Amino acid sequence: MPTFLKYDYIIAGGGAAGLSLLYHLLQSPLKDKSILLIDKESKNQNDRTWCFWEKSPNIFEDIVYRQWKQVDFHSSNFSKTLNLSPYSYKMIRGIDFYQHVQSLAREHSHVEFLQADIYEIEDQSEGAVVKTSVGEVHTNWVFSSIRDKNEQEQAQNHHYLLQHFKGWVIKTSYPFFNPQKATLMDFRVAQHDDCRFVYVLPTDEHTALIEYTLFSHELLSEEMYEQALIDYLRRFCQLDDYTIEHEEFGVIPMTNMPYPSSAGKFTINIGTAGGVTKPSTGYTFTRIQQDSEGIVKRLRAGRSPHRPHDAWQQRFMVYDSVLLDVMARNRHPASDVFTQLFRNNPPQRVFKFLDEKTNFWEEIKLANSVPKIPFIKGLSSALFK
Repeated sequence: MPTFLKYDYIIAGGGAAGLSLLYHLLQSPLKDKSILLIDKESKNQNDRTWCFWEKSPNIFEDIVYRQWKQVDFHSSNFSKTLNLSPYSYKMIRGIDFYQHVQSLAREHSHVEFLQADIYEIEDQSEGAVVKTSVGEVHTNWVFSSIRDKNEQEQAQNHHYLLQHFKGWVIKTSYPFFNPQKATLMDFRVAQHDDCRFVYVLPTDEHTALIEYTLFSHELLSEEMYEQALIDYLRRFCQLDDYTIEHEEFGVIPMTNMPYPSSAGKFTINIGTAGGVTKPSTGYTFTRIQQDSEGIVKRLRAGRSPHRPHDAWQQRFMVYDSVLLDVMARNRHPASDVFTQLFRNNPPQRVFKFLDEKTNFWEEIKLANSVPKIPFIKGLSSALFK
């Protein structure tokens, strides 16, 4: 059971968002605050992999498992090796991330972990109470990554696609992979009126993570994911002789539904629950770090951790809504949209745009590189629905 009568902060959910926020807090002058992290799982399995691009070392640089300066892009009518510099495409394994944060937390006696189900989070006049399967816990602030179970039903007036993926870490008996180069997107697989592609992320000459990824409305059967991976390895890699070392599966919402940034005066939503996931790509890890840094910065300054509103930055939600509309309504093959983006723009501009750091003229150049009519229809739908 928790030892403090009331915590300075409770983090509800121990995934990427919750553990990242904990790590940022412990790297700041707030490291002596009493903190309780609650999750129903112990987080001791290598259950996922996070990949992201960035220019500079990040706060988790010590546990970056592999990174690549060159990536291949493939579609049915275009293939190119992209030099990403000054960006790197990086991979962090779930187990390394969990152990890294937990190890730091063990150095602080005022940080506690509680393995329990969370039933309810309730605002009070001064702070909040978290009701769990082992009792109630009080706090000044709650940071929650718990998503509403009915969010898909609540998105009826918005686009709601799923990014779902099945990944295998495979090992070959002979040197096969080039660990200096990854495949960022390979659209040569059958599309079936969806957006489907494969990542190939080599970690050494014998080992790589092969991930079959879809943007669609519905999940596939287990057998369909596995057959797609087998077919890809056989057709495009000419590989039949390999062993599967590890498997992972994940589902990420891709929606322009506005997630509430808070669930009360003293409850801040974080991660996907707080709208941090990029709606048009599903990338979340880097955005979580930026969000955590902002929360800690505001707390350090004695301000409310609630996120300030930036009206100009909201234009990127419009761009996301347009691309989601094009994909959800099948206005144009998504594989061709991404092909035109990488054919007609340097990858640095695409990454900068996806990081929401481009200026208006760079955004005009990107808009001019994709099919006009489908995106005009998508823009009309986004603005006048």
